[in-house]
Amino acid sequence: MSSKKFTRWVDKKDHKTCLRINQTYYSRREQGLNVCFLKHSLPKLFIKRLFYVFIGLFRFNRSPYKKYFKSPDFRHFIKRLLGLYKFEVSDLLPDKPQLKPLTFKPELNPTVSIIIAVHNHFNYTYNCLNALLIHTSNVKYEIILINDASSDNTSRLIKQIKNITYLENEENLGFLKSCNKAAAHAKGEYLCFLNNDTQVRSNWLYQMLAVFINDKQAGLVGSKLIYPYGLLQEAGSLVDNLGNPANYGKYEDPDLWQFNYLRETDYCSGASILLSKADFELLAGFDEQYAPAYYEDTDLCMAIRHQLNKKVFYQPLSQVVHFEGISSGKIVKKGSIKEYQQINAQKFKNKWAKVLNSFPITRSSVELANKFDHQKTILLIDVILPERDKASGYKRMFELMKIFKSLSFNVMFLPNNGLKTEPYFSELINMKVRVLYPALPHTPSTSLLYEVINLIDIAWISRPELNKIFAPIVKTRAEIIWAYDTVDLHFIREERGLKLQNSISEIEKELINSTMATEIQLSKDADITIAITEPEAEVLITKGAKKVKVIPNIHIPYTGLQKSFSERAGICFIGGFYHQPNIDAVLWLTNEIMPKIWCDHPEMKLTVMGSHPPPEILALQSASINVTGYVEDVTDYFTSSRVFVAPLRYGAGMKGKIGQSLEYSLPVITTDIGAEGMDLQHGHNVLIANTTDEFVKEITSLYYDEVLWNRFHLNSYAAIEKYAPLNVSKQLQEIFN
Repeated sequence: MSSKKFTRWVDKKDHKTCLRINQTYYSRREQGLNVCFLKHSLPKLFIKRLFYVFIGLFRFNRSPYKKYFKSPDFRHFIKRLLGLYKFEVSDLLPDKPQLKPLTFKPELNPTVSIIIAVHNHFNYTYNCLNALLIHTSNVKYEIILINDASSDNTSRLIKQIKNITYLENEENLGFLKSCNKAAAHAKGEYLCFLNNDTQVRSNWLYQMLAVFINDKQAGLVGSKLIYPYGLLQEAGSLVDNLGNPANYGKYEDPDLWQFNYLRETDYCSGASILLSKADFELLAGFDEQYAPAYYEDTDLCMAIRHQLNKKVFYQPLSQVVHFEGISSGKIVKKGSIKEYQQINAQKFKNKWAKVLNSFPITRSSVELANKFDHQKTILLIDVILPERDKASGYKRMFELMKIFKSLSFNVMFLPNNGLKTEPYFSELINMKVRVLYPALPHTPSTSLLYEVINLIDIAWISRPELNKIFAPIVKTRAEIIWAYDTVDLHFIREERGLKLQNSISEIEKELINSTMATEIQLSKDADITIAITEPEAEVLITKGAKKVKVIPNIHIPYTGLQKSFSERAGICFIGGFYHQPNIDAVLWLTNEIMPKIWCDHPEMKLTVMGSHPPPEILALQSASINVTGYVEDVTDYFTSSRVFVAPLRYGAGMKGKIGQSLEYSLPVITTDIGAEGMDLQHGHNVLIANTTDEFVKEITSLYYDEVLWNRFHLNSYAAIEKYAPLNVSKQLQEIFN
């Protein structure tokens, strides 16, 4: 076994062992059971853990565990060594905070009213408010804090908190009635009920609100709740057909992909939930038959689902650390508030008996969690998460997922590099795409396919190199439809690139032939082969591919403000520079074409946009050439430039940059290769040039002729109409029906 493989094996075993240690230790502690380090399988687990630590100290590619020796005392050192801090949440506020004044921004018209009911434990309340101040952004909110007759110093210390609405009960009303009372004072369109024994994490509220913005049927959204020691408390909650509730994923690793996709659920615990004020009022608030507390959140979610016919969602991107049981304890004792958990259970079952009888009889929590999945499941595989703003192939993949969601598919996506790159990861989660990623770095992505192989109906695998890796696994289940997405025919691109050289070596010819043989064989073996253009589909068919369909790039016209001919200046190019044809195009443009134009028109400026520009592209920066690198929003460039130029000398497939320019109605000059596969007509919706002199002539003509420019400007939208999402959606329906 190589050193790297051995390191990964140790990491995997250590992670699994620490998870078992934490689950055993903390689950017993949360239930109020005695935790003896010499019982309950802990001794064997501790020995395993120490063995892996010992190996870690001496392997060449891993530093010693320095942080262990920074523990504040010997007890912490031992617990850390034994793996009990393996999953600890970083950056938690201290248990005994310095009570400095907190000042919130006053909001006259808040979007969200955050309601916090408090009974004693001011240190937790203070940390809750401080975390809100630190981590709540991009949302206008107000805070309504209701003090439920606390007997500690809450009434005095709360005066240090500025710009919140403070209510105080003369007698203890309990959590439920306090929340109903506070809700009557809310000014926000949405109500967020938040426990005072919580610490919210970055963007928690923005991500909850995003669900309502993206889904008009959303009725209530709950956060991912995490214990302070790092294990999962809840990834949404479930109710079985007998009316028994359960926290999904309790004591599991919160970073597993299984607990990190946006999905419908039965209910979410009231420690952190968001719903519209109108719906809360329509349901007359929390049902007061459950006073003072317990089951009011479960009941509210059932009413949202079965009375208002709306959806309850678990939002994994909204993370909240919950110090569960601080106010009411963790154990049911005679005469305690916690006793209402048992009393109200029967009330809940009685109230919802008819609905519960319609629930499926299930054997496991996983089945309960997936009971909302009634559609076909498609798994899409590509190199990375689709960086839709950096490469046209990834933009196409992103739009395809949106279309599959609109067709009611369950959509899974597996990035071969295993990375949760932002902002693309969060974007997909909010689209309700299940992103598969490994629990530990460097885990083979094929292991993720094995995890879901029995769940999928269609496997859509991009690019020949990925099909070689994943298709053999997919083929182990004959029921799965294997769709091989060529993206473009690589052997055509490679052959065209080499033809630009003066000579092609025998080795290079063999490489092209090898690429071609691989692509042709894959197209023969796959259940469906997806080409991106009609010409490439014809190539595959003539070489024996059995079922080839064309799914092109997807283009959506820009509908914002447009500038007139006279208001524009300069020409532009866009393209990701990991793609070699783009480098070649820009060097041809700047070394041969533009110098001839600048002889007579030195005022004409060139803008070169695109991610990952190499040194030879960056070196072009000058008074006449602006090399921007990656641009997050290219709208200003496309609406301010007068002409788009793409002198592509080689490549294959459909060129996203051409379609993008047409989206913005920006007149295009390109080569035959740049325009291929899009049915573009020279002189009607595009200008074609294939030599330096032709480019000089067409650029000069189009740049200074307003009548000609307006013709191409007006014809642009019609050129990409066939690539609109609705038309591509119809094609996909035909294929998979």
